[in-house]
Amino acid sequence: MEDLILQNTSKTPQINFIANSGKLEISGVSVPEDSVGFYAPIIKWLKNYSLNPYSETVLSFKLAYVNTSSLQTLYEILFILDKINKNGNKVIVEWYHMQEDEDMKEIGEDLQEALSFEFSFFAVEQV
Repeated sequence: MEDLILQNTSKTPQINFIANSGKLEISGVSVPEDSVGFYAPIIKWLKNYSLNPYSETVLSFKLAYVNTSSLQTLYEILFILDKINKNGNKVIVEWYHMQEDEDMKEIGEDLQEALSFEFSFFAVEQV
């Protein structure tokens, strides 16, 4: 399976999904005008990855800002990972947020509530 690498723009995050190591990262800002269109190839890649995932998948969210429409697609991404976790492959989500940004931390906490695995939260000076 090929890796998925997408460069960030002023409105979309950088995507680094490395299949043969299980290391996935979404970083930057997520305010695309068409979040469904932007995230469609990412979700397709993850569905394919979920058929034969690495033994441990680590998804790092390093988002400075995310809009409401992006949140819905992030839920979809996390539910795919939840299925991977429920099928016996370990899933770890690392949620990075600015130290003073309680809203981003709460978004991560809210996302975590519907899933079968825990997030690790990291307050940092810069994401």
